[in-house]
Amino acid sequence: MRRFTSRSLVALGVVLALGLSTPAIASAGSGPGSTSQKTFHQERQAYNASRQAIQMTFQSAVSSARATYFSAITKTTSSAQRSGARQAMETAIIQAAAARSVALTALGNPPVRFSIRLVR
Repeated sequence: MRRFTSRSLVALGVVLALGLSTPAIASAGSGPGSTSQKTFHQERQAYNASRQAIQMTFQSAVSSARATYFSAITKTTSSAQRSGARQAMETAIIQAAAARSVALTALGNPPVRFSIRLVR
């Protein structure tokens, strides 16, 4: 019985040692500190900041158009004036959406993580 216990403990030790060392060896060259990972994260942060700036500009333009519309509505007396104010707001929002679309197209696709695939 004692041999079975000692063999079981040795086998368990070998399995644990292999189980703990294999992931460390497998990720040795591609850890979070590698140059390609740092570059990817920097590019991703720059892309996200640019995208957020584009979105904030669009939201600002929409808010401005709505504020102009609501201030115009309080001063109008006829339905033609209200209709004109509404059309001006819609036109401003459409132009802001078009500008956002052009900016997002110019920004391009997000950066892609570089990975090496080994073919066997």
